[in-house]
Amino acid sequence: MKERETYYVSPKGDVFPMKTDQSLQLFEIKATENELNQFRVAVAEFNSSEDAEKEDFWSLAHFNEKEVDKDRNITHSKLLEIYKWIYTLGTSKTKLEIERMNILPSLAEKPSYK
Repeated sequence: MKERETYYVSPKGDVFPMKTDQSLQLFEIKATENELNQFRVAVAEFNSSEDAEKEDFWSLAHFNEKEVDKDRNITHSKLLEIYKWIYTLGTSKTKLEIERMNILPSLAEKPSYK
């Protein structure tokens, strides 16, 4: 099994091998290359769904509440997946930071849009 390396990541998908700009919200994780790639895939999926919404901005579907709610559910689900990855791979400091943010329970318990 490959040894885990330390990385600093953001929910936006930034990945750094060392701590950088203090103005960025970065979380310290320990991950293998494979785990890091899975994190990148989760971020890419989130970003691609946002891009699809941006390109479809002028579509009449945005005036259809059911379609908008469906998009919201997808967005919350994908964002939850990113934070789960960060939390799972995170150091004890990172886990504490995310627990203090209370992001996982609030996203997990968010009522499903119908």
